[in-house]
Amino acid sequence: MFINQTILTIILASVSGLLLFWNFWQQFSLRKIKQKQALLFQGKKAKNLEEIILEQQKNLINLSKQSKRLFEITDTLTSASNMGLSKVGMVRFNPFKNLGGNQSFAVAFLNNYSNGLIISSIYSGEGSRFYAKTILKGKSLPQYPLTKEEQEAINIATGKK
Repeated sequence: MFINQTILTIILASVSGLLLFWNFWQQFSLRKIKQKQALLFQGKKAKNLEEIILEQQKNLINLSKQSKRLFEITDTLTSASNMGLSKVGMVRFNPFKNLGGNQSFAVAFLNNYSNGLIISSIYSGEGSRFYAKTILKGKSLPQYPLTKEEQEAINIATGKK
């Protein structure tokens, strides 16, 4: 059984065409890879990929150190801001029912832990008197009990009203 020369020519031409197409496809793929490689190595003094990877590793270590330092700074700032006075509550009142208006007051100055102080002023026709009390965790020291108005100022400052 001999294969006809025409059929053999067609088969060889088809195989040659497929090989030619495959060659063009490989050239196209290789060109894309070279373009990506050129982009990767663009502007780099490094001669090989290992040097680039080592350089990037050093950069990551430095970034990690800087990030850790920023977290430490953030923790310090958060602690400092929690200690600063950030809550204020004020109540005006009249301690004497038949005299004057609401010219007396109590003002609470507290931090985020509800520590701070309260300043009260009692106004009367004879003058004003000022009082200050230390506040720890929203309460005064036992030797200095709070008045109803002072407790109300603390409640306003802490958002309990």
